[in-house]
Amino acid sequence: MSSVTLTNVFSFVPPVVGLLWAIKELVYVRSIKLAGPYKGKSGMQDSLVAGDARDVQKILLAMREISSNIAEGANAFLIAEYKYMMVYVLVFSVIIWPCIGFGTMLSFVVGSITSIACGYIGMKTAVYCNVRTAHECWKNLSDGYDVALRGGSVMGFALVSLAVLNLAILVTIYNVPSFYNGDLRALYEALTGYGLGGSSIALFGRVGGGIYTKAADVGADLSGKNEYGLDEDDPRNPG
Repeated sequence: MSSVTLTNVFSFVPPVVGLLWAIKELVYVRSIKLAGPYKGKSGMQDSLVAGDARDVQKILLAMREISSNIAEGANAFLIAEYKYMMVYVLVFSVIIWPCIGFGTMLSFVVGSITSIACGYIGMKTAVYCNVRTAHECWKNLSDGYDVALRGGSVMGFALVSLAVLNLAILVTIYNVPSFYNGDLRALYEALTGYGLGGSSIALFGRVGGGIYTKAADVGADLSGKNEYGLDEDDPRNPG
């Protein structure tokens, strides 16, 4: 087997396997049904949980409603943030192309889209995972930990696999003679745009997400205090 073939195998096979594993874990998380603790018993012995568990259907209805509200808020945040991100990507693409080159611009766009896709996958997975983690902890902590760990692994595997796979695709495209004609220096200079796109979009997500999270946290505390008389960070406040 030639070195080129080995390089292609080790460049494409691991990220594809990682993506398949992420899909497998996501299917598992989504397959968990919100049906209450088995045999009508709570795996938690805390008096607050045990007392609330008497009305299982009421709790399940509240969990579904809260999860739906979280999903609605997450979607609103993603739509608003991605509008600004797309403007940023378009403006910088127009600047990069004439100043540096088409290859760097293409890498920048691919890196940006990869980062956006990873953020979307992570947000949607978190929405599915958090309510199911709470539900499984209702049965016992071990099941809840398992769901949290496997749900978190979806983002980890998807992010790394997508990043490596798209980078490998770009390298393969740029190795075509019509692009850089074997000039490795020019090729790898063009690939720097991939890191620029991915990291800049991640910065948007970091800053924008932090502000959004803090606003949601303050809103949850105010709502719990004014509507239900709960203290700040009260464990009964699902926010």
